[in-house]
Amino acid sequence: MKKQVIKDTLALLVITIVSALCLSLVYSLTSAKIADAEAKEKTDSFYAVSEKAASFDKIDASVIDGFNKENSGAAVLEAYEAKDGEGAVCGVVASVVSHNGYGGDIVLSVGVDQDGVITGVRVTDMSETSGLGANCQNDEWTAQFKGKSAEVIGYVKNGQTGDDKIDAITGATITTKAVLEAVNTGAAFCRAYIGR
Repeated sequence: MKKQVIKDTLALLVITIVSALCLSLVYSLTSAKIADAEAKEKTDSFYAVSEKAASFDKIDASVIDGFNKENSGAAVLEAYEAKDGEGAVCGVVASVVSHNGYGGDIVLSVGVDQDGVITGVRVTDMSETSGLGANCQNDEWTAQFKGKSAEVIGYVKNGQTGDDKIDAITGATITTKAVLEAVNTGAAFCRAYIGR
């Protein structure tokens, strides 16, 4: 009986070691591809929120850190000057995170032009409820932000939007608030950076 227990324990140990080695091999083979795909998605989101941009120059992290220390709520992860085909600055884009989503963090990109007007918003990462909060990724919903120049954007539930209001996601008020927190923070950073 004791020999059988030892034999079974050794068999399980060997299976566990082989499984761990296989998992680490798969991770080492795929981690670079996953990182490349995530970087491409982020870059694509920057071009989507700043349509006039032909290239981007990274903004120094110390500028971002200083902004984040003075503001609560959402945080700017990184930001870039958007430059047109001739190399002139045409706006700023920022990657922003709100930690207050229903399903956790919501990461998005927001673009602002030289006049302080939002040129686009794209959600790049979230874990919101499918069919409800996950609708924050829909282009139709995020298109509401384009052209807004109000310093703080709020939401309504009756469809009567304006320069300072967007229509909330039906059944997902927490997600709506988290996205607005991130958009307002990102736009404030971009405007501060361009001196608006």
